[in-house]
Amino acid sequence: MERSLAELFRLHPQLDSFFEAVRQLGGQFPLGAEEMVALGQAYFERYPEKFVKRDLEEVRLGYQLTRFCLLEKALDNFPEEVKGFFRRAFDQPPAISEILQEFRESDHGEKLADYFSQLQAALSAMKNTVDELPKGMVKERFLGGISTLFNVVYLLKILISRA
Repeated sequence: MERSLAELFRLHPQLDSFFEAVRQLGGQFPLGAEEMVALGQAYFERYPEKFVKRDLEEVRLGYQLTRFCLLEKALDNFPEEVKGFFRRAFDQPPAISEILQEFRESDHGEKLADYFSQLQAALSAMKNTVDELPKGMVKERFLGGISTLFNVVYLLKILISRA
């Protein structure tokens, strides 16, 4: 049986090794409300929430963790080259124009609008799931992560429409 994201997070003390383990799943993992809550609980086991003297780096790590998992799930069923394009675009927003131009010149470039539409639909569906999470710190981390993704989606939408 496949391990859940929460179990993988507990197994990998370094965030980079967790990211690599998740990436190897190729988006083939469940990420519904139950899995989001479980992953959030695993995160807070490692980084307990403090209401006094909050560690902003740990908060940023939570956003990074949720953003990564949401994006990997959204990229499920995309060709590897397309996944690579979107990963780079989301990781390097200041370089989106150049990354986009490279992708347009690739073998998959003519399908950019279709891939972007699929990505938007997947992220919108996940946003609906995040909205259904119970109020609390887990929901807050997922809202922070998905908000950042939607900021980049907005940039991509503008740049794609200009072509």
